[in-house]
Amino acid sequence: MTEKWCRWAVILAIGCVSMTGCVPPVANQERPSTTPAETAAPTLPVTPSEEQTAQTEKPEEPPATTPVEEPTSRFPEQRLTVMAVGDIMMHQEQLDAAWNPGKKEYDFHSFFTNVVPLFREADWVIGNLETTMSGREAGYSGYPMFNSPAELATTLKDVGFTAVSTANNHSLDRKEPGVLKTIQHLDQAGILHTGTFASPAERDEPLLLKKDGFTLALLSYTYGTNGIPIPAGKPYLINLIDPALIKKDIARVREKGADLVAVALHFGVEYQRLPNEAQKKTAELCIQYGADLILGAHPHVVQPYEWKTVTLEDGREHKGLIAYSLGNFISAQRWDYKDVGAILRMTLHKSETGVASIESAEMIPTYVHFFRKAGKRNYVIYPVPQTLAMLEKGEKYPTLTKDAIAYMQRLDQEMAVHVSTVVSKKKAS
Repeated sequence: MTEKWCRWAVILAIGCVSMTGCVPPVANQERPSTTPAETAAPTLPVTPSEEQTAQTEKPEEPPATTPVEEPTSRFPEQRLTVMAVGDIMMHQEQLDAAWNPGKKEYDFHSFFTNVVPLFREADWVIGNLETTMSGREAGYSGYPMFNSPAELATTLKDVGFTAVSTANNHSLDRKEPGVLKTIQHLDQAGILHTGTFASPAERDEPLLLKKDGFTLALLSYTYGTNGIPIPAGKPYLINLIDPALIKKDIARVREKGADLVAVALHFGVEYQRLPNEAQKKTAELCIQYGADLILGAHPHVVQPYEWKTVTLEDGREHKGLIAYSLGNFISAQRWDYKDVGAILRMTLHKSETGVASIESAEMIPTYVHFFRKAGKRNYVIYPVPQTLAMLEKGEKYPTLTKDAIAYMQRLDQEMAVHVSTVVSKKKAS
C-alpha cells in the first residue's frame, strides 16, 4: 500500500491560499510597526543677507517619509479541523462485548482505541448517536429497540467527541422518557447534542460550536421515527425533515453569528451505496437555504460526497459540501460494506475579511473488525490508511488476521473511487 487517502482530498482554494491535507497553519507574523513621518523644523527669521543667500541657493529636498501601512485586520486568518462520522450504534452483540463480568460494568473504550490519535488532530469531532440511553430500568437492548448504558456517553467524551446529532429513526425507541434520559446522560457526560429536545425553549436555542472566534452551527433532522408517534402537543421532542423548519433554523443560526452551518440529515434507503433522488433533492435544498455542510446518515453504508454550487434567493452563488452517508462508524453489522464507515475530515477557513468556508475535505475509510478472544466478542474500529501505514512500518496488530488486512487493503483502493463517484451535476440549476 503506497497510496493514502489524503491523496483524494478535495481542495477548495480561497484566493491565493492553498491547503495541503490538514497541516496546521503557520502563525501569522506581526506586521512591522509603522514609523511616523518626520516633521520639519520651524522656520527662523533671517537677516537681509541671509535672505539673499536663500534666494540664490537651491532649496533643500523635504525630508523623506515612511509610508504608513494599513492597520491589521480585526479578523485574524485562521483554520480549524473538523471530523465527522456516521452511525454510532450498539447492538446486543456489542453490549455483550462491552460487559465486564468481573467489575460488573460496561466499558466501551476498546472499541475506539485506534481512532483516538486521529481524533486528537481535530478541533471538533461530530457523530450520529443512533441509540437511546434510557437507563438500566428500561432494559438494555439492541435492534430493533435500542437502549444503551450511560457509560457509552462518557466513553464518547473520553475518546474525543464534541457533539452528536440525536434525530434519527431510533430516537423514540423508549418514547418520551427515553428522549429525556438520553439528553440527561449526554449533558452529564459533557457531550453537546442537537436533534431531540426536552422543551420548546431548548429546541429554539441552536447548538453553536465556538472556538477562537470561529462559530459552527449544527442542526439535526430525521425522516421519521419507525412509526412511533411523537406525543401529542410535543413536536419539539424531535426534529423531522421539514423544509420550512430547516429554512427557518438556518436563518436563525445565521442571525446568531454562525460562520458556517452544518445540517445532519437522517435520510435515504438502508444499504444502498448511492443516494437516491429524494436525498439529492433534500440535501440541495438545504444548501439553497444557506447550509454549508450536509452530514448524511441512515443507509449504514458509505455513499459518495460532492461539492454543490447553488444560486441563493438573493442571486448569489453558494457552495456547499454534501456527504450523503458516512456509513456505520461502530456497529455489529457485518459484510456488504456495513462494517465500513468513513471519517469526513475537513479544514474550515476564515479569512482576514471574516469570510468563512470549507477549504478542503477528504474521506478516511474505517473498518470495524470483529474477533473472539477467550470466547468473548470484540469490536474494534480501524482507520484504514493509518493502520496500513503502521503495518508497513512494522507495527503489530495481533488480533488482525491476514484476511482482515487484505480486506483493508482492498478498501483503501476501492473506497477512494467509490466516494468520488459523480452522483449529480456539480452546479444546481
